[in-house]
Amino acid sequence: MLIGVTPQSRSTEGLFRTKIWGLLEPYIRALESQGASIVILPPQASDRLPALLHKLDGVLLPGGVDVDPAHFGEEPIPEMGEVSLERDALELFVARYTAQHGIPTLGVCRGVQVMNVALGGSLYQDLPAQGFRTVQHYQKAEPPVLGHSVEQTGQSPLNKLFAPRFRVNSYHHQALKDLAPGLCPVATAPDGIVEAVVLEGHPFYLGVQWHPELLPEQWGIFRALVEAAAKQPVG
Repeated sequence: MLIGVTPQSRSTEGLFRTKIWGLLEPYIRALESQGASIVILPPQASDRLPALLHKLDGVLLPGGVDVDPAHFGEEPIPEMGEVSLERDALELFVARYTAQHGIPTLGVCRGVQVMNVALGGSLYQDLPAQGFRTVQHYQKAEPPVLGHSVEQTGQSPLNKLFAPRFRVNSYHHQALKDLAPGLCPVATAPDGIVEAVVLEGHPFYLGVQWHPELLPEQWGIFRALVEAAAKQPVG
């Protein structure tokens, strides 16, 4: 199965200062462990993307920097972090397109936030600043420590992978606020923050707020994406 992954960017130093677009190794390992082949989808003109997306069996939207609040009609608050206009443009287009065309899509951390904004939802720009202080959503401990529990609240691919209540890692300060039309919450944190969503009527459009790529015991989430991709009609 050919899975397209949108990349993160890093700036180089020295004479030829520029950006490098690439993938963090845990995403590669998680997908390869499920038999997937991987192609990077760098920022490019949106009119070229549909033909490329239709050659893929599925898409992964990984974690990363904050989403610019201009995309959901808000001014940035002081606690908001770094944003990438190029990445926002790419991923919002991809998330919208895969939703409309039934292409299996998994969003991780920033990825689930992109899904929500792309379809018309909004975000908390910073959870502590906006009143959420009882759960450590940006945990201080490194993997494989798990940060907090989540409770499944609806039907989703997670039902077959996890108990009704299970623990996840947590490395985010933004989160879903107003859900986009058609997105259904299927897991929540103890403070009510939505931790996972699916898109009603879509064969596989799953977003999770935590980082399963860092937890080999949770790579079943990536297997679910690859299995959904395998069911896609050829061509």
